[in-house]
Amino acid sequence: MKKLLVIALAITFIAGIASAANFQNIGFIDVQKVFREYKETESAQKDLAKEEESFKKDFEKSQEKLEKAEKDGKSKEDLDKLRKELEEKLAPKRESLLRLNEQLTAKLQLKILDSVKAVAKKVGIEMVLDKQVIITGGMDLTEMVITELNK
Repeated sequence: MKKLLVIALAITFIAGIASAANFQNIGFIDVQKVFREYKETESAQKDLAKEEESFKKDFEKSQEKLEKAEKDGKSKEDLDKLRKELEEKLAPKRESLLRLNEQLTAKLQLKILDSVKAVAKKVGIEMVLDKQVIITGGMDLTEMVITELNK
């Protein structure tokens, strides 16, 4: 009976050590820094800024039309109708802008994820987390991921 208890304790102890050793295979990255220093991020931001500027100009024109109608003394019904028309004209462009933002972000995220996986594989890391969830331990892979991305 004592032998069984000793064997069980030994197995538990060995399993604990093995489990603790696996936690050494954790890496982390500063996701925000990776996004900032990835060359493609700047390009994506420029593309998005162009579309935002175009939308802003259209929005300002619609506001000017609305203000002119108010100055001309249009009735509340006419103003509401004009406001609705202007919003309907802007809606497709607003949706297009949102879609572009989502597409560009998704493209960047996929490239970053691929680079994180490649770096993790190179250094033998099994799990990579965001820096914000790490309190202690782990290996910082941020600079290696940025280098991999910007090759």
